[in-house]
Amino acid sequence: MEKLRLSLSFMILLFIFHSKFDGANAAKLNSDKLCSQCSNCESKQCPASEAYPHMTAFDNTLIAGALQSDFVDSYDRAVYSVPDIKGGESEEYNAYFGWKSTSGSASGYHRFSNYMDKCSEGQSYLTVDKNKKVRLRSLSSLESLAEADWKSINPPKKLNHQEVRFWVSRMTGKCLTIFPGKKIKKVVGVAECKFDGSNVNQLFAFRFHYPKAFCCCGVHNN
Repeated sequence: MEKLRLSLSFMILLFIFHSKFDGANAAKLNSDKLCSQCSNCESKQCPASEAYPHMTAFDNTLIAGALQSDFVDSYDRAVYSVPDIKGGESEEYNAYFGWKSTSGSASGYHRFSNYMDKCSEGQSYLTVDKNKKVRLRSLSSLESLAEADWKSINPPKKLNHQEVRFWVSRMTGKCLTIFPGKKIKKVVGVAECKFDGSNVNQLFAFRFHYPKAFCCCGVHNN
């Protein structure tokens, strides 16, 4: 009986410790870097994060544009593969909201806009130009809306269980691709599609349910 009482007491203390620890971690969440670059905010509460999922690569790195990661500054219009850090896991880096997907045309193409890019005057769409350069731009600046259109192609069956897809540019006919390198930020561009799955740097997935992710300056979900 005494052992049971001690065991229960220990479990209660452990629960209290974890509760305080989690609360302390939550209190440490701040977005000084984000706020120093863009303080625009629509509301004091984040929308449902499921509507703005994160794009991840085959190796589970994060595909991020401006302010979707602490590794990508607001002025940078390029898109990168960067470390995928979950909210509350790091005292140095935060998590942020991802991409909004809309139907670009009746032919099955999609357009992706960066939810975090609130200070770029609309330069938030994932695009590729005729020179095969991937960057964030406004729709009004494009020579053709095809530059913002992407089509999903399923990978071989052996890869279907990982929920990955190819994304093919309507403008170039080439696939969104991470260019390998030794830097922590790897550039995302386009390259000839390898639909057999031999180039895993062309395989991407959308992930939902990111807790403790900031949607704007000083505001994050639970």
